[in-house]
Amino acid sequence: MGEPVNANWQGFWTDLPHEQGLAVWDSSPAVTATAQLPLFEQHFAVDLPVLDVGCGNGTQSAALRGHYARVIGLDFAPAAIEHATSIQAGSGVEFRTFDLADTAAAERLHTELGDTNVYMRGVLHQMPDERRADAALSLRTLLGASGHLFAVELAPAAGETIKDAIDQGPDSVPKMRQVFKHNLTPAAWVDGKLRQVLTGAGLVILDSGAVTLEGTDFLPNGDRLDLPMTYVVARAEG
Repeated sequence: MGEPVNANWQGFWTDLPHEQGLAVWDSSPAVTATAQLPLFEQHFAVDLPVLDVGCGNGTQSAALRGHYARVIGLDFAPAAIEHATSIQAGSGVEFRTFDLADTAAAERLHTELGDTNVYMRGVLHQMPDERRADAALSLRTLLGASGHLFAVELAPAAGETIKDAIDQGPDSVPKMRQVFKHNLTPAAWVDGKLRQVLTGAGLVILDSGAVTLEGTDFLPNGDRLDLPMTYVVARAEG
């Protein structure tokens, strides 16, 4: 990603204590990765490594490790990898710094690992638009001929949901406010943007649908902040 965005993410994870559940998206695997298994497990060959791209503090990586023999959590913010290594010690997950928009790094990783399955949640919508094409090309490289991608991004309606939550008062959704404090503005995509970015890199969409991010943040009335999201399952053409 671009240097300003990279620095913003590094600042976010540096400021956050090494505890689970402090990021607005750091939900229990019971309502995220584990709950999503029925959407992608029939596509993920069990003998391939699973890459959790944008792993953050590794909550979902550790859950995936309970179902797959080799899971590698990747994040381009070194501070996020420090969180994951500390919090998920003993999980059996490997954690590495990695920039998805670095196509040369993706080539090197594919040379090392071979084809992989990729689990990715909330990564592309945060990227500068000019880096998304490279990120999608990297995904195709990492998948190779036999890997599959499960990707989840904010749905178009998420932007209005976030705005409405912020507008409810200064004490509303404090974890989301922490994201904005570091200039990490969540971007709700126009309908079909995720499909467009992936197919533009030569990926074939096998399945898609709607899911909900059950966040860790709350409104003043005690209601949880839930965000609409869109998922796709994809593989490389050919």
